[in-house]
Amino acid sequence: MLGTFERGVFWKLNFESKSPLQITLQENISDVLAKQEIKSDVKYQDITYYMLDTVKYVNSKDKTHIDFLKAIHEMENLDWKYTKNFIGFSNERTDECVQFVRLEQDKWYAEVPIMHGRGWNGYVWSDNSDSKTIGNMVRLFFEEVPWFGMLSWKLKRLKKYAKD
Repeated sequence: MLGTFERGVFWKLNFESKSPLQITLQENISDVLAKQEIKSDVKYQDITYYMLDTVKYVNSKDKTHIDFLKAIHEMENLDWKYTKNFIGFSNERTDECVQFVRLEQDKWYAEVPIMHGRGWNGYVWSDNSDSKTIGNMVRLFFEEVPWFGMLSWKLKRLKKYAKD
């Protein structure tokens, strides 16, 4: 019979003791669970970033890895008064890329290069949004779940990168 829940541990109690006041602890169920093989669903993230800010530059060619918490930290500290600021994230495993410019304290320009890499010819999906929406989108990007639908993207071509 299962007994009480105490500090996160379930105890199996034996109520058939010789004395009514004596309860014998038979086994700790958490010990049994600890002995079983428990497989965790841990997914390795191969996400790199690049950025430019007043005090920091990370080159995209360096393939510097980043996790979600550091990404949010870097985005929160991006100086929106510096007009050349940007930060971008590339999932090296899924070949997805998203990049941002902080326009104001609570306004962002988001961009997804289409067919980015060596053959990129300047086409992007772009939109502007607020910090909360951008933060939620970045979280989904790092969780590797559908994130593209977070914004109302517009197709455009950056002519200075056009190769035709």
